[in-house]
Amino acid sequence: MAPKVVVGIVWVYCALCFFAPLPLAGTGRLLFWGLLIIHAVECVVFLPRMRAAGGSLGQHIVQVMLWGVIYGNTLPKPSQS
Repeated sequence: MAPKVVVGIVWVYCALCFFAPLPLAGTGRLLFWGLLIIHAVECVVFLPRMRAAGGSLGQHIVQVMLWGVIYGNTLPKPSQS
């Protein structure tokens, strides 16, 4: 649970940097775009696991976009059949 709290705090700070003149706002915006790109790549990497998990693919994509490998590693590995 602690890793999700840390990632959540980072996402909130990054998002606030777009709307408020916070300290290090430029760094926060850069971090936001970096996280967005990294999590999009993780969506491609975890796509086989998301499909193997069943359920809503859209929900899995949202979870990976928010939490990245923290969520992706909880997904079942696709069978090797």
